[in-house]
Amino acid sequence: MNKLKILLADPRHNGLLSHSNYVPLGIGYIAAYLLKKLENVIDIDVELYTNPTEVFDRIDEWKPDIVGISNYMWNASLSNLICEYAKKLNPETLCVLGGPEFPSGTGARYIKNTNENKTYDKSYKYMLDRQSVDYFAYSDGEVAFLEIVEKFIEKNFSIKSLRSNDIPIKGCVSLSSDKKRLLVGDYIPRIGMEGSLKAEGRDIIPSPYTSGMLDKFLNGKFIPSFETARGCPFMCTFCDQGLDESKIAAHSNLRMFEELMYVGERISKIPDGVKYIEFMDANWGMYNKDLEFADDIAKVIEKYDWPEYIGARAPKSNRENILKIDDKLKNRVRYGLSMQSLNVETLTDIKRKNWTSEEYLDFLEELKKRGKTASSEMIIPLPGETEETYFAGQKFLLDNNITPDTYTLMLLCGAELGRDKAIEKFEMKSKFRLLPKGFGEYRGKKVFDIEEICIQTNTMSFESYLRCRNYSLLARLLNHKLFEPIYDLTQKLGISWYDLTVTFDNLVSRDDFSGRLKDYYNEFIKESSDECFETEESCRKFYSKPKNYKRILTGEIGDNLSKKYLAKGLYIFNDVVDAVFKSIKKLNKNNSENIDILDSAEKWIKNLSMINEVFGENVQSKDKTDLRIKFDFPAWLQKKKLPLSNFKKETLYKVTYDSNKVNELRNYIKKQYGDNKQVAFSYYLSQSGTFGADKMQKYFQKK
Repeated sequence: MNKLKILLADPRHNGLLSHSNYVPLGIGYIAAYLLKKLENVIDIDVELYTNPTEVFDRIDEWKPDIVGISNYMWNASLSNLICEYAKKLNPETLCVLGGPEFPSGTGARYIKNTNENKTYDKSYKYMLDRQSVDYFAYSDGEVAFLEIVEKFIEKNFSIKSLRSNDIPIKGCVSLSSDKKRLLVGDYIPRIGMEGSLKAEGRDIIPSPYTSGMLDKFLNGKFIPSFETARGCPFMCTFCDQGLDESKIAAHSNLRMFEELMYVGERISKIPDGVKYIEFMDANWGMYNKDLEFADDIAKVIEKYDWPEYIGARAPKSNRENILKIDDKLKNRVRYGLSMQSLNVETLTDIKRKNWTSEEYLDFLEELKKRGKTASSEMIIPLPGETEETYFAGQKFLLDNNITPDTYTLMLLCGAELGRDKAIEKFEMKSKFRLLPKGFGEYRGKKVFDIEEICIQTNTMSFESYLRCRNYSLLARLLNHKLFEPIYDLTQKLGISWYDLTVTFDNLVSRDDFSGRLKDYYNEFIKESSDECFETEESCRKFYSKPKNYKRILTGEIGDNLSKKYLAKGLYIFNDVVDAVFKSIKKLNKNNSENIDILDSAEKWIKNLSMINEVFGENVQSKDKTDLRIKFDFPAWLQKKKLPLSNFKKETLYKVTYDSNKVNELRNYIKKQYGDNKQVAFSYYLSQSGTFGADKMQKYFQKK
């Protein structure tokens, strides 16, 4: 028998910038498990790819027997195109998809024997629209894909023989030979679920890192991703992980330690290599074994001084562990709280159990002691959420120094809220938009991946949704690090940050407000409307037009609006500062004692931003301006615990900048984000930790 050639891909569009630079851990697991199980069965080669151009080229050159693709919402159309291309080149190529992007609702295994319901209809249509796809692995990919490959080997690499008699394969769905039925194989339990979490049954899968399967991605550019455990005990209806799986399957801490040491040894030696890793677990830090594993991570850090930062999804319970892990890892873990909503009715509707308000406040107090702040994701419009409850949630977060990011609800086809039953129950209305960076042109064909978003429910009108979304833009702008000095001042003056964001929003949204900031606000509203389409097809047709395709290649349209408008807002920094201080003065109620403080702070902050210098065309002079203020605001920022009155004295500052350093920064941005200046600078500026007041303070010198 000939050598079996398998190409595995986790394709990321490359039309603009790649949407993801994480190591493709999922296909690494599949490859490692497959090779272990078949090493004594057949001579086999497995190759892994993320770049779609390389995938197409390799299909041409190598002519693989099997093409397996990780199918997500951001690459579903691209995945289908790859299968179509492989089939066109060689009809005998076996094409397999797997992943969460499948219309199964609360678990694909429940679509069998349910031919009368809409879940079955959607699943059948999904496969009917993808006739180049031979099988979709709906169970965990390692075992389901192995089942397919073993059957393929038994049938001597013959797809015709494999699919004869319409016998389904375990863990997979496929079309019948006459295309009139959906064949659903028996559900395969997750590896390791037969035991407890402590049993660590997933170690049966060889490490894709220490086995060398992922070496090509350890080049310092991809962010290493790890999975200590798979599964989620919660059933949040907006998430495609909200399956009714109550058990979690885990790897041993020893296995994970070996992986970290392996990766750390390689990445830490690379100049300018990534300093960041990500744990992909749904709730990393929730279990005692995570707390124990923190000791192992600390050993890796001690040996390699790497990683500098660790990203993780915050667990929905056991907050004590988060704090203990933070102590052990010395402030290197970046948790997002991801509350989604603070409305009790909403949380009930989406089957989510958050911490109580008291628990959040206790947790925040502990973070404050450590000099840390928290952030949280909010989703609109979730069932049960109203405009009033959304703003009440924003008030709670901002009053407690939690930075909220608001996202629009995506109707994932693998989530319960993506099912017709939920859509009808909550009277959800949706539209379609291009996923950020979800496009590219391959083999002469333009491909677009499109998301379905909810824009209205029976408790939140479309107008209220827009009101919340517009507010969220301006609030997020003010939460950039450049505005931290303003936050510090408002807290000292007893002005609520939430009240400031609302007052600022009300000012900018007024009909009689004008200027560059108003133009910016109106442009956001218009583009938010223009990017949404009634159907998926009309969205695809719009971006397919040559003139529009050119515009998305430059990032002018079709990219993440929040990032884009955060950057645009910083470009008009002084206009924003003007409006912010008008809002502060209104809330200050013309307290004459604070006039000099506010005027001096405003002058200083307007000179704070070096954006024009960094992103202008010419940087020559090192001397920028002299700044005379009646209140020594920069000195107060250094000693904020002292009374404001101690700093009421006329002070002269010289504001300078070094053109060499500015050009150095420009070159760094270009290296990180590419040649397209507009896109590159937008992405750089959207990173809240990169361009803050603390870094700009050094440009101010007393004369």
